[in-house]
Amino acid sequence: MTNATAAPVTAHRAGRVPRQRGGGVDEVKYRLIADHLIAAMNRGEHPVGSTLPTLQQLMERFGVARGTARAAVAVLVAEGLATPRQGYGTVVSATRTRSDQAKPRTLPSGIPHPKVVLSGWTAATPDIASRLGIPAGTLVVHRIRHHHTGTRVTRIEQQWLPESIATAIEERTGHDISDRDDTPQPDLTPLLRHAGFDPVVATVQVGARLPDHAEADTMRLSTDTPLVVVDRITHSSSGSPVEVTSTVSTTGRTAPRFTIPITG
Repeated sequence: MTNATAAPVTAHRAGRVPRQRGGGVDEVKYRLIADHLIAAMNRGEHPVGSTLPTLQQLMERFGVARGTARAAVAVLVAEGLATPRQGYGTVVSATRTRSDQAKPRTLPSGIPHPKVVLSGWTAATPDIASRLGIPAGTLVVHRIRHHHTGTRVTRIEQQWLPESIATAIEERTGHDISDRDDTPQPDLTPLLRHAGFDPVVATVQVGARLPDHAEADTMRLSTDTPLVVVDRITHSSSGSPVEVTSTVSTTGRTAPRFTIPITG
């Protein structure tokens, strides 16, 4: 099953954080590490003018390669939140505005609205490519969404859509789903329908595993707390895969529920 902490290595098309070459950026956790650092900055743990943890410290804390730690810091630099200073380290230069830290919106049911925390272009891994029926290495849009209970993240969703689908959505609806600011809504089903893709059936696989360090840190869990893992492939009315979603969540009320029609 897909590891739901994997984050996109943003390709040049995204025009934001440059894609890392070499240096051990494995399909990766760098954005979740960046989000952790941003949250710590907002809490005052790394105030403006202070230095961020070193690459070695990030490597040891999150169990990642140097290239992954470097990519996480590059996110903060690209977003104007930190500045590298030779011989001194990476210095915090800003924090999120209060509006950026607003309480998650809620759905009519009162459940907090999931938040899109990352969206960009990446190369499809062999596993994702196989599920989407495309060649490995083909560009896909990769989105990560966080679901909250109060202020705590209780579910992490990752979503992949083929370039052909993402391009058609932009051309027919005007929404660039690779840009989380342009398309902040978490549910892309209406956009898929408006673009002419009719998602009608999903293949779902459910399992369980323990969280990795990045997931445990994001969800405030111990590493021995089991997670529910749900992998889903959504197909259009023509039978073609239009998206792949992988979700990890804590057990309890956030565990998935299914209603299955019985025929025959």
